[in-house]
Amino acid sequence: MGCFEIGALWLMVTIISIHADPSADEVQGECLGNRVQFTLPGSLSAGGPLELYAVNDTQTVLLTPHLAAQCGYTQKSDPLGNTIVSASLQSCYAEKQGDNEFRVAMQFKPYEFPTLSEKVYEVFKFCSHTVSSREILCETNYMEVSVRNAIPEIKTASVKQLPTVIPNLQLWRILLYSPEEKSFDKETLQAMGYSVQSSPTRLVMRSPYNTLETFLQNVDDVDMMVFKSVVLFRDRWMMALVESAAACPISGASFVGQMIYWRVPLHITPLVSLEVEILDVHMGINGRRLTSDEMESHNYTMTFNESHVVVEIPVGASDGYYKSHVLEGQYHVSYTIEPMLEFLWKEGQDETMYKVLFPITTPLTAWSPQVTDYTELELRVFDVFLGFFPPDVELLNITFGSEMLTVSEINIKGINLEEHSFPNNTKAFAVQVPFSEPHVQIKTFRPDLRTYVLDLVFGFVILPEHTAFSHSMVLEASSADTVLPHVGGSCNEDSFNIYIIYGSTPSSQIKIHLGHLELNEKILQQYEHHSNETHLVLIVPFLAPVVAFESVQLTGILGRIDVEIYDSLNNLSFNEFSLSCPFFVILSECFSNGTITVVLPKLESVPHLLPGELSLRDPSCKPSYSQDYYAYFHFGVTTCGTTRKFVEDTMIYENEVTWKRDAPFPETVLPDQEYRFTVSCVYIANATQNMILHAVSHLKEQHTDVGKGELTVSLRLSKGGYGSLQGLQGSSSPGKLLGNIIQGQGIQT
Repeated sequence: MGCFEIGALWLMVTIISIHADPSADEVQGECLGNRVQFTLPGSLSAGGPLELYAVNDTQTVLLTPHLAAQCGYTQKSDPLGNTIVSASLQSCYAEKQGDNEFRVAMQFKPYEFPTLSEKVYEVFKFCSHTVSSREILCETNYMEVSVRNAIPEIKTASVKQLPTVIPNLQLWRILLYSPEEKSFDKETLQAMGYSVQSSPTRLVMRSPYNTLETFLQNVDDVDMMVFKSVVLFRDRWMMALVESAAACPISGASFVGQMIYWRVPLHITPLVSLEVEILDVHMGINGRRLTSDEMESHNYTMTFNESHVVVEIPVGASDGYYKSHVLEGQYHVSYTIEPMLEFLWKEGQDETMYKVLFPITTPLTAWSPQVTDYTELELRVFDVFLGFFPPDVELLNITFGSEMLTVSEINIKGINLEEHSFPNNTKAFAVQVPFSEPHVQIKTFRPDLRTYVLDLVFGFVILPEHTAFSHSMVLEASSADTVLPHVGGSCNEDSFNIYIIYGSTPSSQIKIHLGHLELNEKILQQYEHHSNETHLVLIVPFLAPVVAFESVQLTGILGRIDVEIYDSLNNLSFNEFSLSCPFFVILSECFSNGTITVVLPKLESVPHLLPGELSLRDPSCKPSYSQDYYAYFHFGVTTCGTTRKFVEDTMIYENEVTWKRDAPFPETVLPDQEYRFTVSCVYIANATQNMILHAVSHLKEQHTDVGKGELTVSLRLSKGGYGSLQGLQGSSSPGKLLGNIIQGQGIQT
C-alpha cells in the first residue's frame, strides 16, 4: 500500500512576513510530513551570531539548545553557511486547528559586526498533515511520540465525541520505565527536560537523548535509546491510561571502502508486538523523501533482509558534505550525510508512522590536496593548481621562498592568484609565478641543464573553528637552453692570458680555482684583470704561486696553470682547463770574477720538495734566498765544494745541488727520494767564455718527469760579472734574474 493511499497528505503554504529587512523573503519554508523546515541563507546572517525564537499568537520565546530539544526544534548549518531550523508539527509553540492543520512561526535575529545592529526575520508556515494513530519521530536531538487518546472504555466513540464523552478527565500522573517504573507529575517531568502535551485527541511526549529515564536497548545488533511511559488520566469516579513509547537508533552505521552502510531493524521490539504488518518504507535525505529515480541517480540503494532494512550510500554523494580537520598537524577530512528512513506499519487497526533522521559521519581520513603543475617552459611562468577543498577552507597567505604574502598582497605584487569553485561544493586555487620572480631559485643539477625551483607554502584556515594548517610544495622546471661557462687561454712571453666566459650562469654563482687557490676579491687584485657581466680576463705572471713548474728544458722552464670553474650554488664542476707554456729564462750565470748564480724552480713532479732545504756539495751552503716555489744560490768557484778539472784547453768548474730532507717523511708518504742538479762552468782561454749546465734528477718514485737525465743548456756568460753581481746583491732580486730573457749561444771551441 502506498503512503499516499493510507492518508498521509501534505499541503504546503508559505507566508513570510518581513520585519525590519526586505530580504526576509529569502528565508525558505518547507512542509516535510510531520516536520516543517526553514532555511536562512548565510548571506543574511553574515557569519555572525544568530538567535532563534519560537513564535505563536501569545508569545515569542528564545530557543536555547536545551529548550529546543525539549520542545521539538532542531538547528544546524550546512557547508554553505545556511542556517537550517526544523520543527515538529507537534512542537510546543505550534498552533493547531484540529489534528490536521498546523501553523509554525519562527524569528531569526542575526547580529552584524562590528556594530551588532539587530535585524529580525520572521517567517511562518501553514502545513496540513493527516496524522496516524501513532507517530514516532527520531530527530538528531530528541525523541518524540504522538498517540491518539483512545481510551479503552470509549474506544467506539468518534474523535469528535471525545470531549463530550470524557469532559472531566485530567492528566494526573506519568509513569516512566527505565526499565523500572517511576512515577512523576507533569511539572516535575518537564523540569527534568521532558515535554508532555495533552489535548482531547492527542498525547505528545518528547525526550532529549540525555535525560535520566531513557535507557539503552540492543535490538538486532543495533543500539537504541528507549523512552517508555504510561500517562494516567482521572476524574472523580474513573481513570484512564495511555501508553506511549519511542525508540531511536544511535548505532547501525558501518563503513567499507567508499561505501556507507546503515542498518535499521525491521521489527523494533520496544515499539511493536510480533504481529506487525509493514505497509511501506521510504528512504530520504535531509528530511526529504526520495523517489526511486532520485535514489538511482545518486547511487543510493535500500535492501531488506530477514531482520533489517539496509541503506547503502557512496562516500562523497552530493547530498552530503565534507568537513575539514587538522590532526597532529596534518590535514584530514570527514564526510557527513543525513539519511532518513520512514516506516509505516499496522498493528491490529492502528497504524504507526516511524521516522528516523540519522546523521552519519565517516572517520577522519588523511587528505593530501591534489597538485597539478601546468607550467610551460616557453611561457617561463610557474602555473600550479591546488585542490580540492571543502567550502570551510579559506586561503590566508602563501609563502614564496622566505617571504609570506597575504592573499591581497599577492595580486598587488603581480603574481596571479585565482580561486575556482565547482558545482560539487569544492574549491581550488591556481597560482602563476614568473621565473623572473626573486624567490625563484636557479639550480644546476647537471652542467648542461638549468632548473628553476620555487618553494611554496600555502597557509589555510578552517572555518568556523579558525584552525590553521599548511601545504608545502616545491615546483621545478628544467631547461636545456643553458650556455655553459667556458675557459681558455694563451701564452705570453712572461705570463698566462686566461679568459673566462660566464655563459648563462650569473657571475655571482661562479667559483674559480686558480691552481690550488680559490679566486676571491683579495687574490684577484694581485693580478692584472678585466671583467664585466659576461666574462673575466686574467693576466697571471709565470712566477705566480698558482703556477706549477713541470720541467726544466733546453729552452727554459715549462710552466702550467690549472683553472677550474665551479657552480657555487650547486657545487658542480663546469669546466677544467690547463695551459702549459715555455718561458725562456736565465737559470744560471757564470761571472768572470769567479762567482756563479743559480735559480732552481720547484718542480711539480717533486711535490714534497722544500726549496730552503736544498744545498750544494757543502751541506752548509744553503740557498741565499728561497720561497715556496724556487731557491736562489750565489757562490764562488772556490767554495761550497766546487771542483775544477782541465779538459784540453778548457777549465770546468762543477757543483751539485742536492736535497736531503731534514725530517723523515710521514708513514703515508713514499720514502725519501734522491734529488740532484749538476751545474758546470766552462772557461776557454782567449775565447768566448761559456757555461754548461748539467741538470740531473734521480727519483725513485716513478714520475712523468721531463728533465730526468742530462740536459745541456747554453747560457750567456757575463764578462762584467762583478758589476752584475753587485746589482744582484743590491737592488736586483732572484726573481728578476729568473725573469730575464735568455740569449742562447752555441758552445764554441
